[in-house]
Amino acid sequence: MNTLTLTVVILVVYMAAMLLIGYMGRNKSENFKEFVTAAKKGSLLMVCGSYIGSHIGNGVVVGGAENGANYALSGVWFGLGACFSYLVFAVVMAKVLYRSNSLTLSECLDKRYGGRSTGTIFAIINCGAAISIMAGQIVAGRNLFQYLGMNPILGACLVAVAVFIYASMSGQWGVMMTDVIQVGVIFFCTIICMIYMVGNGAFGVISAALPAGGWNLFSLDPETIVMNCIPSMLYGMVSCASFQRNISAKDEKTAVQSAVWGGIILIPYVFLPVLIGMYGRALFPEAPAGSIIFQVMLEVFPPIVGALMIASLMAAIMSTVDSQLIYVTASMTNDIYLQFINKNPDEKKLNRLAHVITFVVGLFTLYVAIGSTGITKMLSYAYTFLCAGTLVMFVGGIYWKRATRPGAIAAAAVGMFCVFLNRFCGVNFPYASIFPILPSLIAFVAVSLCTKPDSTVQSAE
Repeated sequence: MNTLTLTVVILVVYMAAMLLIGYMGRNKSENFKEFVTAAKKGSLLMVCGSYIGSHIGNGVVVGGAENGANYALSGVWFGLGACFSYLVFAVVMAKVLYRSNSLTLSECLDKRYGGRSTGTIFAIINCGAAISIMAGQIVAGRNLFQYLGMNPILGACLVAVAVFIYASMSGQWGVMMTDVIQVGVIFFCTIICMIYMVGNGAFGVISAALPAGGWNLFSLDPETIVMNCIPSMLYGMVSCASFQRNISAKDEKTAVQSAVWGGIILIPYVFLPVLIGMYGRALFPEAPAGSIIFQVMLEVFPPIVGALMIASLMAAIMSTVDSQLIYVTASMTNDIYLQFINKNPDEKKLNRLAHVITFVVGLFTLYVAIGSTGITKMLSYAYTFLCAGTLVMFVGGIYWKRATRPGAIAAAAVGMFCVFLNRFCGVNFPYASIFPILPSLIAFVAVSLCTKPDSTVQSAE
C-alpha cells in the first residue's frame, strides 16, 4: 500500500470514528441550550483539551508550518498570540463570563447596556468574523486536495459537508470530546516527527538552507510581528470559541483553570510546526507554503505517522469549524430570531431553525473559502475586524461602570470605520492591525462621559 492510499484509508477511518463519537453524543443535547453548552458537563481535561483543539488544527499546525516556510522562526508569532489569548481570557474574562449565565456574548452585552442594539451589533460583527475564521480553516482541506493532485474545490466541499453533518449531530459536547482525542493524536505524531527530524540531521539541513537571521525570533519587521500576534491575543477576550468552552465547564474553577492550562501547554508546542515548515522549505524550496505541511508529512516522515497526522489535522480543523458554526447558529437564533422575530417558538421549531441556519451559514462559508488564499493572514484579518468593532465595547462595558450604550455603539462604529478606511480606501494607519482600537476607545470614553448610564442595567462584579 503506497503512502497516498494509506493516507486516504486512515483519513476515512478516522473521520468515521469522529462521526461515531458525534452520533454517540446526541443524547447530550436534548434541547437547544444543551446543544450549545454541552449541558455544562465539561471536565478540566475536556475543556482544556478543547481550548487547545480550537487553535491547533489549522492556525497553529497548518498555518504555523506555512509561516515557518515563509518567515523561518519568526513565523511562530501567530501561534504565540493564540497561546496568549487563552491566558488573557483566563485572567480578564473567564470568571465574569461564567457568572453571567448567558448563552452568547451578545446576551452579556444586552444585560450590561440594556436594550438590544449593542448585542445585535456584536452578533453581526462576530458572525462575520466567524465566517472568515471558518473559511480559513476549510482552506486547509482545499490545500490538501490540491497537493494530492485532486480538485481543490471538491476538497473544500467534502470538508464542509462533513462539518454540516457533525455540527448537526451532537453540538458542543461532540466538538469538545473529539477535540481532546485529536489534540492527543496531533501531539503524539508531532513529537514522533521531531524525533525523526533530529535523527536525520534536520537542523543542519535547515541551517544550511536558511537565509541570514532565519533563527532570529525577531527577524520580521515590528508591524508584521504585531499583526501576527496581537490581534489573535486580544481576540481571546471576545472569542466565541473561548466563550463556548467557558460556559460549557462544569464549574467556575474548571472554566478558569482550563483556559490557563490550555495556554501554558500550547506555548512550547507552537514552535514545532514552525520547525517542520522550515524543514519543508529546506527540502522543497519551490513548494507552495500553504501545502508544505502535507508534502513533508507524506514524502519525508514514516507513512503511518504522516497519514495519521494529516487525518487528525483534518478532523481538528473540522471540529474548529463546527465550534464556530455552532456559535453562529446560537447567535443568530438567540440574538436575532428570538429577539426580533419570534420570542416564544416551540422547541421543535427552534431546533429545526437552528439546523437551517447551520446549513445556510455553512454554504456561505464554503463560498468564501473557495476564493481565499493564505490561512494565517485570513485569520489575522478576522481577528483585526472583530477587535476593532467589539473589544472596547465589550471589555470596557464589563469593567467601567460609567460606560453607556451610546458610548458602546460609538466605539463599534468608529472602530469599524477605521478598518473600512484601511482596507477599502487605502488609508494607511501605523500598526493597522490594532490601530482601530485606539480611536474606538477614545470614542467610547468621550461619548460615555457625555451621556447618562441606564441605572437599570447590570454591571460586572
